[in-house]
Amino acid sequence: MKNNFTRILSLLLALAVIMSFSACGKKDKAKLKNADDMTFEIDSEGNSDENGSADETGTATGEKGKGNSKDSGSSSSKSLDSLSWKKLLAQMPSSLRGTTVKVASWNPVKDVTGAQKVIDTFTKVTGIKVKWEQINYDQYDQQIAAYIQAGNSPDVFRYQHSSPARMAMGQDLKKATGQDFAGSIWDKSTKDVFTVNGKLYGVNLANTFNMQPMVVHYSASTIANNDMEDPYVLWKSGKWTYKKFKEMCDDFRVKTHGTGGWMSSYRVDIMSMRGLQLITFDGKKFKNNAKNSQILLAVQEAINCYKKETMTSAMREHKYLENGTFVFFTDNIIGSRRTDFHFSTLKANGDLRVVPLPKQEGQEFIQPMHESEAYGIPKGAKNPKAVYYYLRYYLNADNYDANTFFVNDQALEVYKWCISQKNKFHYYDVLKDLDDFVTASGTQASDAKTYIDKISPQVDADVKEWNRVISTF
Repeated sequence: MKNNFTRILSLLLALAVIMSFSACGKKDKAKLKNADDMTFEIDSEGNSDENGSADETGTATGEKGKGNSKDSGSSSSKSLDSLSWKKLLAQMPSSLRGTTVKVASWNPVKDVTGAQKVIDTFTKVTGIKVKWEQINYDQYDQQIAAYIQAGNSPDVFRYQHSSPARMAMGQDLKKATGQDFAGSIWDKSTKDVFTVNGKLYGVNLANTFNMQPMVVHYSASTIANNDMEDPYVLWKSGKWTYKKFKEMCDDFRVKTHGTGGWMSSYRVDIMSMRGLQLITFDGKKFKNNAKNSQILLAVQEAINCYKKETMTSAMREHKYLENGTFVFFTDNIIGSRRTDFHFSTLKANGDLRVVPLPKQEGQEFIQPMHESEAYGIPKGAKNPKAVYYYLRYYLNADNYDANTFFVNDQALEVYKWCISQKNKFHYYDVLKDLDDFVTASGTQASDAKTYIDKISPQVDADVKEWNRVISTF
């Protein structure tokens, strides 16, 4: 056990690098401990109560007014996924009442709109208490590892990417909870990226607000003041394409005599828009995909956009969208949540808007998930059986007020649409998002091949290490 943790701890330095390239970005790191990274795919199967929404008859003791311990082990794992919350609650083992689920997160619970009320109701109807601990973002993995080694593990921890090093600190959810998570209530794309050699390390509900689709943010007044077409109208009319997006960026730059119209969350957001990544995974082994011809084209496109000043050198500088310096910002939709701290001025003015990413010409739409938000159970968790019930309730969008979760109806509409896309893309290569394709000296890479050749040895090293880590699972 100690040898395993020694290996885990040796990975944490690399993890610190991974964390620095997360969606919140280097320049927002100081704010991350006050930020929410949580975020609903509409499940058309079954009733709206299927995932675990509250109903008036649900109580801490189930349908009959007391725990039905006789039936607590009679339901198969598959049938639990299909049970409504009322029925799931009725068969919950009475031994779980009075226990506590310890949740570790880097954001306070209040940053997820309405989450505290949901947790309070969960405790009321199940008798399971929830202890939410906020851990410093930059020390998250080190602290989780320390808790595990000290025998004081939380019961739930969060992922923002399918990091092998973090998964190495987790348990196979199927074994830990006794459930198989095979029902359609669980998001398939999330399960796919958190399944290694048949073991499942992270899940999210299909019907949830806690996901991170990448979208385009803009200010309604900036669009109007510069006599530009509304991206939302373009999207609804089927004219929101990547070509149109770039034209608007260049038009804005000319009108404002500025530098760049597009601020990205990573220099090569275009790679994500095309569903490309430097490292790929087939469920058993990671592979260096850097020299794929489509990768070269995407990186070259990013370089060209930067050269032509379609894209700005700024990244994740929210203030520049708020003050009208740039017209578009590609990032995850978290900033459109009512209680998230980003875009405070635009929110106060009722000016923040979002649309899905523009469609790539000649390509089926791919929805990038800016973070692979998922929830797992660390090694040493003392109450894993209760986690299944917690996730069914806490992650279910039906337990939140959809009309107040996002800043406006447009953001809610766009979120639902993005999450409903069947073709969703999750990151693997979080270490190599090509943020640094502009060198420290300020000299830009002359071409994609030169840059890919430069970083490929490091990608090879990453792949080798990731494969070594998962071989220990």
